[in-house]
Amino acid sequence: MGPRVTLLLGKPPKPGTLLAEVGAQLDARGCTVTLRLPHEEPVEAADLAQDALVVHRGLDASAIPLLTEAHHRGVPLCNPWPGDRLLRDRRSWQAALASADVPLPPAVTVEHWAEVLDHAGGERVVAKAFTGPGRGSQVVTGTGRTLPGEAPFPGPYLVEERLPADGTDRKLYLAGDSVRGLLKPSTLDGPHTTSGTPFEPEPAQVALAREVQATVGVHVLGVDLLETPAGPVVVDVNAFPGFRGVQEAAALVTEHLVEHLADS
Repeated sequence: MGPRVTLLLGKPPKPGTLLAEVGAQLDARGCTVTLRLPHEEPVEAADLAQDALVVHRGLDASAIPLLTEAHHRGVPLCNPWPGDRLLRDRRSWQAALASADVPLPPAVTVEHWAEVLDHAGGERVVAKAFTGPGRGSQVVTGTGRTLPGEAPFPGPYLVEERLPADGTDRKLYLAGDSVRGLLKPSTLDGPHTTSGTPFEPEPAQVALAREVQATVGVHVLGVDLLETPAGPVVVDVNAFPGFRGVQEAAALVTEHLVEHLADS
């Protein structure tokens, strides 16, 4: 039998999605791959103690005790639990990046929506929830006059300055040493889209994404950049994104996981 790898997921992977393909590729490379769904079945950290690697994705807060105990037991996790835990709270990871002098939009945190409106005044801002993705229903942009009068989602809130940019997000996807880029229309100017145009990130963009990776301590992540007159700025970081639109994404992630197995 090959090394035991558990996919610890929030829901069963659909055929053709990243982790369905990664699981098949790991199996083809001789690993013994098991799927566990802690939101649907009892899973104890002791169940994972003999695994060579546990790949976790899409788990909500109810799985935090399981991941914490697995980490303390020394179970090899991808992503490492301290980094994944950090990325679950936007205020925490932004503070870590700011301490490392990673360029971020100027921002303040406030408790109540009325404070968001007061802070915005006549300037355009971006208001985000502390948890969740930096897009969709938990992110709004506008001025104090154009933002919703009532809170669109629960606080506290991170209120960022809306930086001048070209309306295009540079999304960098990292799996270990591999970096791939997609250009996508800014989600602040239109609906979220899963499609994107592959591009070759500039050296400064790659260096910034790698600095983020090292600072937060995760292996597989997405880093969203804006190109501003002052250079690239990090506007969002996600642990273990879906890599949709990235060519040969499953092969990139599988190769990193195999390297992780060799190092563990």
